[in-house]
Amino acid sequence: MEITWHKDTCFTIKGKKVSVVTDPIKDASTLKGEIVLTGIADPAEVTNCVKVFDWPGEYEIQDVPISAFQAWTGSKSDEEFSGDETLIFCFSVDDIRFCHLGNLGHSLTSEMVNEIGDVDVLMIKIGEGSNLSKKKALDIIEAIDPRLVIPMGGNGLVGALNEMGIEGAEQVDKLYIKKESDLPVDKMRYVVLSS
Repeated sequence: MEITWHKDTCFTIKGKKVSVVTDPIKDASTLKGEIVLTGIADPAEVTNCVKVFDWPGEYEIQDVPISAFQAWTGSKSDEEFSGDETLIFCFSVDDIRFCHLGNLGHSLTSEMVNEIGDVDVLMIKIGEGSNLSKKKALDIIEAIDPRLVIPMGGNGLVGALNEMGIEGAEQVDKLYIKKESDLPVDKMRYVVLSS
C-alpha cells in the first residue's frame, strides 16, 4: 500500500486492487482513484473515479467497507457543535482500517468514538488551518488510540506536533505499508508526509 499526501486533507491511498482519494483539492496534481471520500464543497475531479461518497452512512464498494459520520467544523461546548458540516470517514483498504477526520472542529463524544471503533491509521488535521486546539487534537488521538497517526493540514506539521509535545515523528515523501503487521503494536507511531 502507498499513501500520498497532496496538501490539506487530500490523500491517495493506493491498495493492491483499489485506490481511495480523500477530499480531492483543485491545486493537487492529477488525482487518480476509483473511490472518492469527501466532506468538502466543490471537490476536484478524480481520474478513474467509480463512486463519490459525500454523505453519512455505511457503504461497501470494491471490497472497501466505508462508514461516514456527520461532524462539524466547530463547537460551542463539548456537547453543542457549530460551524459547517463535515464528514468523518472510516474505511479499510488491504485489511488496514483508516479514520480520516476531515475538517473536524470539536471533541468526539463517547458515542462517536464507539462508532469509529478500532483504527490502524488516523488522519487528523493539526496546526495551521486546523479547527482543533492542541488539547482537543491530543484528546482525540488518545480517545481513538490508533497505531499510526498521519497529521494533515497546512505547513509546519512537525513544528505543530512538537508544540503538542510529540517529538521524533518520521518524515517521508510517501508511506508504504506492506501488511497490517508492519504497524506498531505497543506504541503509537507518527509519520509526517511531504506534499
